[in-house]
Amino acid sequence: MGTDETLSGADAALAVALLAAGVVLAPLGFWLARKFYPGRNVFFARWGFSHVAVALALIGAASLVAPSMLGALGSGDPGPVGLLAMQSVLFLPALAWVVLSANRLDPDGWRSLGLGAGRWVRAALLGTLAYFASLPALLGLHGVWRFALEASGAGYVEQSLASQARELSGVDFGVFALLAVLVAPAIEEFLFRAFLQPLLVQNLGDRGGVLVTALAFAAAHASVGAFAPIFGLGLLFGALMLRTQRLIAPFVAHALHNALMLLALTQ
Repeated sequence: MGTDETLSGADAALAVALLAAGVVLAPLGFWLARKFYPGRNVFFARWGFSHVAVALALIGAASLVAPSMLGALGSGDPGPVGLLAMQSVLFLPALAWVVLSANRLDPDGWRSLGLGAGRWVRAALLGTLAYFASLPALLGLHGVWRFALEASGAGYVEQSLASQARELSGVDFGVFALLAVLVAPAIEEFLFRAFLQPLLVQNLGDRGGVLVTALAFAAAHASVGAFAPIFGLGLLFGALMLRTQRLIAPFVAHALHNALMLLALTQ
């Protein structure tokens, strides 16, 4: 189905069925996760909300200079590849601040950001299994959300980067895929799951911390059309980080999702 088409009743019914199946199977998924990756992995974030505020300020400041950067490059429209590359560069000061804060405040330094030694392969496998087990629910959530937007009259609009990426080919598509599948997930998981979520979990509890982090993650993408699906992804990534305390788990799930979405764009 093209992105400009309205969902049919059959499509909406399939989306509801997929979402319902995902909800019904969720307890089984949690049970398998506990069996596959046993142990309660508690982490105490030694940084505070003031450190998060500085990271946000750095991201905001970098965003303000983006137009000047485009002007210096002599291009008002960098295209999807240039835009994604520029967004990655703009996050570098915030990432540097996160690492600096962890090194200064935590005895484990940068390793406290979900980069501790041990059980990386098991965490990566859990991220893979959890993503594919959650895929029906994620697809159903996307369809239900799209149908709700269309039914309410708000209308469904695809994310702009996704729409632009459809027009890419050759080297441009390869570079875009590299940025979207590896670079962007690494940056986002570093900021949201490694830095923000531990602080929220210890202040709001496990469920509250994962929930608020997922909301912030969805809001940061600034897309009404994808808000609910991204929120659902945020819950999955947050649960993986909470269970494993290894950044590789949500990163693998995030990278797989972006790879499959890019593959769908080529069809």
